[in-house]
Amino acid sequence: MKTTFKLRNIALLVATTLTAGAAVAESPLEKALAVPGAKPNIPVTQVKEGFDKTFIDEASEAFGNFHMQMGGDHALYYTLNMTKFLPAELAMPHGEVSVLKRNINDSLNDLSFTLGDGSESVSMEQYIHDEKTRVQGIMILKGGEVVYEAFPGMNPEDSHIWASVAKSSVGTLLTMLEVEGKVDMSKSITEYVPELKGTEWDNVIMLDAMNMASGLDISENAENTLNPRSVFQRMLSADFNVVNADGVIEDEMKVLRDVLPLEGEPSGEVARYSSTVTKVLGVAIENITQQPYTEVFEERIWSKIGARASAQINVTPAGHAMAYGTVNSRLDDLARYGLLFTPSWDKVAKEQVVSNEVLEKMQKGGNHEAYMAGDFTDHSWVKASFGKDMPIYNTHQWDAAWADGALFKHGNLYQSIYVDPARDVVGVAFSTSPVYLTPDLIPGYLREAAKQLAEK
Repeated sequence: MKTTFKLRNIALLVATTLTAGAAVAESPLEKALAVPGAKPNIPVTQVKEGFDKTFIDEASEAFGNFHMQMGGDHALYYTLNMTKFLPAELAMPHGEVSVLKRNINDSLNDLSFTLGDGSESVSMEQYIHDEKTRVQGIMILKGGEVVYEAFPGMNPEDSHIWASVAKSSVGTLLTMLEVEGKVDMSKSITEYVPELKGTEWDNVIMLDAMNMASGLDISENAENTLNPRSVFQRMLSADFNVVNADGVIEDEMKVLRDVLPLEGEPSGEVARYSSTVTKVLGVAIENITQQPYTEVFEERIWSKIGARASAQINVTPAGHAMAYGTVNSRLDDLARYGLLFTPSWDKVAKEQVVSNEVLEKMQKGGNHEAYMAGDFTDHSWVKASFGKDMPIYNTHQWDAAWADGALFKHGNLYQSIYVDPARDVVGVAFSTSPVYLTPDLIPGYLREAAKQLAEK
């Protein structure tokens, strides 16, 4: 397995590359794109037809996290086959499969919305079938019924990586534990992850960690992404069980002890996106429950939704779930998960899994000032999709929350989950899209669809 190199927003790297002058040819991006299989040359529809053994062998030989992040031809194979490359545990479905009734609304094909720059988007049908977008599957539900679905680049039975959409489940599970009195969000995160006591993590309270306002130098900015010796990159190498920049395989928890504070930025004041925070929160869940994360996820969520298939959760060498990104499932099962946050939860579950109290804590638990001071609004998909309808903050591991109670979580290579309890709408999507080709507009289509379906 090649050395890994995670990149949530390659646009940052592109900007670095374009301003490097004569050094462009030597940039990490150009080197990465020069690797066979890193560029998107074959159509996304190829996934539905399958790949021959030569392609699979070449993709397997080239596998690495950074190579996957390019969103190229090989990534089309990786995003549907992560359990081939990383160990995984299964969250199993229980009982009968819940039926998602179809009530297809063909008018949604013509849906468009106002982009952040004030221009009008193309129709949703045009966008999802555009060669550059590499959308693989999209599903929208209203009142628990599927009103729109398309699978331009995958088969409905395929499992696909959630990427950072998985973080929403970490936030949900911790909020459940808080409501049950098992977590005090005002306490230091090291009360629940004692492995990190005596480090800068002592200064981070649980609520700030939930809202990604740690005050630590672990954000996924260009500097940390391009620095193979950053805690962020070292953590990923350790989790993927590959050598770091110094040729050593490190202990993942020891790496996390090396965090440094951001000067003049105490915990809670600035929201900065970080998978490292979610990694620690996942360990906290395991410590609090004294169960592996996958067992908790199955017991509290996956077993409740009438899932059609298992969710596969990749695990690290130490056995911790990679809950910050490598959860894998069918698209319709992700939609079933999304319904738990809406009044139509009873279409898939026999009990209200996400209580009103849990939902309200997530909807109202953000910090507008920290959100505006941080880097969430810098992402191209936020500006393009929500520039005319900006969220008020990020909250409890969700990237976006609006005053109307809707929540959205984005994932690398353009994964999406949008839940809108007030409008009783859920939208989910899988893609394998290089961010340097086109901004992700699926979030904007999902929110606009919710408004039009509810006529408000």
